[in-house]
Amino acid sequence: MTFFRRATRRATAGLALAVGLVGVAPLAASADAPPARDYDAKPMWAGQPYYAEQQLATNGEGGFPNYRIPALTVTNDGDVLASYDGRPTAADSPGPNSILQRRSTDSGGTWGEQTVIQEGKTTAPIEGYSDPSYVVDRETGDIFNFHVKSFDAGFGSSRPGVDPEARNVIQAEVSVSRDNGYTWQDRVITADVTADLSWRSRFAASGQGIQLKYGEYAGRLLQQYTIINGEGTFQAVSVYSDDNGESWQVGEPVGVGMDENKTVELSDGRIMLNSRDSQRSGFRKVTISEDGGQTYGEVVIDRELPDPTNNASIVRAFPNAKEGTDKAKVLLFSNAGSSTQRANGVVRMSFDDGETWPVAKVFQPGGMAYSTLATLPNGNIGLLYEPESGNGGIRFAEFNLAWLEGLAAPMEIADVATSSGSTVEVPITITNQSGRAHPQAGLTLDLPEGWALEGVTLPKLRPGATVNAVARITVPAGTAAGTYDVTARLTSIGNSTEESFTVTVDLLDKTAMTATASSENPSSGEGAAQAIDGNLRTQWHSAWSTQPQPAQPHELTLDLGATYEVRALHYTPRQNGVNGRIGAYEVSGSADGVTWGEALATGTFPAGTAVQRIAFDATEVRYLKLVALDALDGSRFASVAELDVEGTR
Repeated sequence: MTFFRRATRRATAGLALAVGLVGVAPLAASADAPPARDYDAKPMWAGQPYYAEQQLATNGEGGFPNYRIPALTVTNDGDVLASYDGRPTAADSPGPNSILQRRSTDSGGTWGEQTVIQEGKTTAPIEGYSDPSYVVDRETGDIFNFHVKSFDAGFGSSRPGVDPEARNVIQAEVSVSRDNGYTWQDRVITADVTADLSWRSRFAASGQGIQLKYGEYAGRLLQQYTIINGEGTFQAVSVYSDDNGESWQVGEPVGVGMDENKTVELSDGRIMLNSRDSQRSGFRKVTISEDGGQTYGEVVIDRELPDPTNNASIVRAFPNAKEGTDKAKVLLFSNAGSSTQRANGVVRMSFDDGETWPVAKVFQPGGMAYSTLATLPNGNIGLLYEPESGNGGIRFAEFNLAWLEGLAAPMEIADVATSSGSTVEVPITITNQSGRAHPQAGLTLDLPEGWALEGVTLPKLRPGATVNAVARITVPAGTAAGTYDVTARLTSIGNSTEESFTVTVDLLDKTAMTATASSENPSSGEGAAQAIDGNLRTQWHSAWSTQPQPAQPHELTLDLGATYEVRALHYTPRQNGVNGRIGAYEVSGSADGVTWGEALATGTFPAGTAVQRIAFDATEVRYLKLVALDALDGSRFASVAELDVEGTR
């Protein structure tokens, strides 16, 4: 395929020229020159904490009513490049969007004017470009900007095909610059990145791709894509080049319910893929490649990384670190640190290749959507993000590792269960990864009001050591049954690490239970088991895919696993909609699951998503049955997010 060369254009009504803009393009790096080094962050103990930010694109200024989708990188010459969408209709593809760029020659201190990498066409027939992602080849100095090219179809409406002129096919395009990002050549690579012609859609994950540094695949360029396969499944896939971007190949798709995803090279040369979850688990999905991104293993949920189905960023803090060293294991991650909303922008730090994330600091407590990280020439870290949940334009932040105030000592804490009026011991395993002793370390717990921390046993934290600490918590008499969140905080010389766990009070262990229902939808993830899986984002739902659809009454039965004295059932309505929320109900108990006596309780649930406690006289049973007699929305269905049982053995 042919590249089409043109100069970078200034955007309409470009932003004011900032001090320090370079007006002449430098020479491109020679292909025969040794690979340029990347940019390492300064260590955590170097300097005072620093954080500053500035707005790069404001909605309604600079020629566009809306700006979205940040991408960030640093060239071999040390220029910081920020790219993003200019959206004339504020819509994603197939809107007539443009790919824009601003440049800083002083590690993000000042910024040049807004220019255009690819300009959309707003008049019919429209043409648009969206979702930029940079990849820099440290061997040649070439800079790649991957993005969507669209005509009449966006990601969800695209049809199968690879004809670059087909207006109902969303196209994959890459622009390349060989002069430090001043001029660009464009190339459609839809056919190159479509291994199976049944795939009907694809787009590059915005932000920044990587170049591998270790082992057999050193020098490989890697850009992540999301595809929709022939069955309609969202999958992640790596697009890679082993010839400095002259050609691009596509690996094997991985996962289901994937979405925008990023990769990072680990200290041993493996590749970690970190993905948004379109199935809305409320956390990130992770998988590992051992062949340079061509294939990936099992996809798992990383419950240390809450995420509201959003784009994120993951990079190495010390990309020049030698393979296998402790510095090579240090990762940075940014996203909206919430399972439910695009808010609480947070930067996290790992010291063990992403196994744990003991350090976290919020940079934007309000709305925050997409973000991209890059290590800067001055030793700080750049963060390009979308404030106001994606409605506040594009903002650049700069911080150092000292600002994170983190302690490289992750804690492992298992959830515990107890009863009101008793004291429970909480085992805490601490691994000191910081390389220094912490003789004055202290451990505190954020407890619910009225609870007491009776004492802490904390051994000395020697470098590289793993120790077992114990915290003793007293839960006061009269505490309501339920599950309570507790945060443990380990502090040393002003730095800290946190880990959360739960204390369950007077609720039976659900891992010993099984659930059955009069009807269910297990193939869609709405089986009876989802009512006791501990996840409020899943649910049991009465059958809706069969004909005729069963009507009330609907029954959901719990086998507690043994006989208990029970005194209440906790019902949590579905959280993501009103369909099938139970109205009138009754609860029955049984010793054998066959003979059921009179109902233990009857009533009608109120509207809303709050947990409802159904109390009844204490009774010894092994089985409990919730019967849905009608639905609040008047439908023929029933649904339950979670059931919990109060009781003792």
